[in-house]
Amino acid sequence: MTEQRTPEAREVYWTFGCGLSAIIATACATVGTFLDIHLVARGQLYCLGDLSSGENFAGAIWSLSRIVIFPIISVLSALVAQPFHLLARLPWLAGRMGSGVILLALTVAGSIAGPIAMTLYDVATEGTPGDCVLPWWPSWLPS
Repeated sequence: MTEQRTPEAREVYWTFGCGLSAIIATACATVGTFLDIHLVARGQLYCLGDLSSGENFAGAIWSLSRIVIFPIISVLSALVAQPFHLLARLPWLAGRMGSGVILLALTVAGSIAGPIAMTLYDVATEGTPGDCVLPWWPSWLPS
């Protein structure tokens, strides 16, 4: 008979942080991909009006490339953000509640930074052809 021990609070926190990063990566990979494609399509429709069949085909090829690339960026962004979560495992930080919350917030911010940056880049480059500026595009971002 083996004796089981109850998990310590640090182990539960560690599992929660890793699981949260996995959930964020999955959500960004699915919802973020389609949001990116939708925003770029709306921008092109606003700037170009009715698209020709050649432009629609090029847009379809671009969309397929984003369906492949966006999940990779989401997972890599979540993996790159994991060192923030690893810092919370250090003995001198493990007992402090404020540092754990801050590091978890940095992990979440790092996990969504890649997909947000890719969406902004795609909308700025693909979604605004020529010198067209979308009416909802912030003036402080390049177009």
